[in-house]
Amino acid sequence: MTRTVVIGLDGAGFELLEPWIEAGELPVLERIVEQGVTGELQSMLPPVTSPNWKAYATGKNPGKLGIFWWYNIDTANQRVYLPAERYHDHAEYWDRLAEQERVGVLGVPTTYPPKSIGEAYISGAPDADTTGFTTPAELENELQEGFDYRVTIRRSLESETDAAYEEILDRIGSQFQVGKYLLDSRDLSFLQLSSFYINVLHHHFWDDERTLRAWKQIDDHLASFLTDETNLVLMSDHGHAEIQTVFYINRWLKQEGYLSFDTDVSSTLHQAGVTADRINETLADVDSYVPFDPQSIAGQLVPDSLINRLPNSEGNVGRGKLDTANWEQTAAIASAQGPLYLNVTGSQYDSLREKLITKLERMTTPDGHPIAQEVYRGENVYSGTCTEEWPDIVIDKEPYIHISDKLGGDEIFTHEHEMWRGVNTRSGLFAATGPMFTTGTIDDISILDLAPTLLHAHDCSVPSDMDGRIRETIFT
Repeated sequence: MTRTVVIGLDGAGFELLEPWIEAGELPVLERIVEQGVTGELQSMLPPVTSPNWKAYATGKNPGKLGIFWWYNIDTANQRVYLPAERYHDHAEYWDRLAEQERVGVLGVPTTYPPKSIGEAYISGAPDADTTGFTTPAELENELQEGFDYRVTIRRSLESETDAAYEEILDRIGSQFQVGKYLLDSRDLSFLQLSSFYINVLHHHFWDDERTLRAWKQIDDHLASFLTDETNLVLMSDHGHAEIQTVFYINRWLKQEGYLSFDTDVSSTLHQAGVTADRINETLADVDSYVPFDPQSIAGQLVPDSLINRLPNSEGNVGRGKLDTANWEQTAAIASAQGPLYLNVTGSQYDSLREKLITKLERMTTPDGHPIAQEVYRGENVYSGTCTEEWPDIVIDKEPYIHISDKLGGDEIFTHEHEMWRGVNTRSGLFAATGPMFTTGTIDDISILDLAPTLLHAHDCSVPSDMDGRIRETIFT
C-alpha cells in the first residue's frame, strides 16, 4: 500500500525558513530538505489563501473555479459577493482517491461545509463554522472529547495578543495530534493535513521568536510522520516576505479620479454604530484571520448576508452596513493583493485598461522601487468559463509590497502596515521525501501540478480538465 501524508503549511516559504534551517533550529525540516526533493511552489495570482487552496485541491486555475479572492467584485451588477457557494462545484483530487483508497482530509481552508467522502473530512479555518465541520458528524464529538479540538480561535491577536498566540499554538498542536490519530486509527493510505494559523503568525510577527516557537512545534510534530514507509509531502498555498511598502490602491484610484463614493466612509459608519470594537465584540467566537477594517472595500459594499464570514485582507470577519459606491462615477475598483475591476464598456474599456496597466507598470514607491513585477490583463492569467467574472487587470506585485484595499486616509504609500509585518508572495514551499521520491531540487513547479502528480503517484487517472501537469522527475 502506498501511504502518503500531505501537510499544507499556509503561507510557508523558504525565505522565512531557510535561515532557521541553516541555524539548526528546525532539525526535522532540515532532514526532509536534505534527503528529499524541494522547490519553490508557485501559487496562482493573487497569492492568497483563497483562491490558492482550491486551485491546489482541484488542479484548476481560478478562471475555471470562479474564485479570485476572498470576495469577487461584480461591477456589472454593482455588488461584491462571496464565492463560497462554489467551493464544492469542482471535484478535489482526494475525491478521486477516496473512490479506491482510505482517505482523510483535515483543516484545509475553503472546504466548509464538509463533504461526505473518505474516512474523515474536517473543514478548516478561517471560513469553517464552529460546529458541523466534520463528516461523519459524530467525529466532531470524538475530536472534541479526545483532543479538545476546535477549528478556529476565540481571541484576537490585536486585542489579546498573548492569549490569542497561545491559543494558536494549541490549535496547531491539536491539528497535528488529530492528523496522526486519524492516520493510525482509520488506517489511512492518504492524509491531507493543512495548518492555517501559522499563516496568521507570519503576517503578524514575521520572523520574531513567536513565529520560530510555532515552527519548532511544527518541526517536532513532523517527526511523527517521518517514517520509512510514508511518503511525506510539505506544501503551501503561498509564501511570505517582510513588508517594506504598503500601496493603497483604492486611495490611488480615488485620487486619480477613477473611484468615487457617495459619502465619507468612516463618518457614515460611525454614525451607523459600526465600529471595529463593536464588530470584534459580536464576533468574538469567530475566526480572527485578520482584524476587521470598516474602510476596506468588503466593509463597504458587501451586504450582511454575504459578508458575515468574509476574512478581509485588512479586517477581521466583518459585516458591511452600507453600499456607498457611486457606481455611475466609478470606473475602476480593486480588492487587495492584485485584482482590479473596471466599470466601463466598449471603447472606453480598452482605453482605460491600457492606461491603467501602463500607469501601474511605471509606478514606483517613494524609494524609487517598482510596485509590480508584471501587470496582466485578466485573460492572460486565467482561462476557463468565468470570463465575465475574473478581474480585468491583475497585478503581480513585487514580493515586499503589500497592496491594501483600504479607502480611508490620503497616503498612497506607507513603509509600515498597521498590524502586519509579513506579506504574501507567490513563492511557496514544496518538499517531499519517502520511498517514492528522489532527492535534489525541482524548478518551476506550480501549485496546479500537485493534484495530477499525487493522483499519478497513487495510480489514479488524472482528469483532462486539470490545468496542472504530472511532475514525474520528483519520483525515483
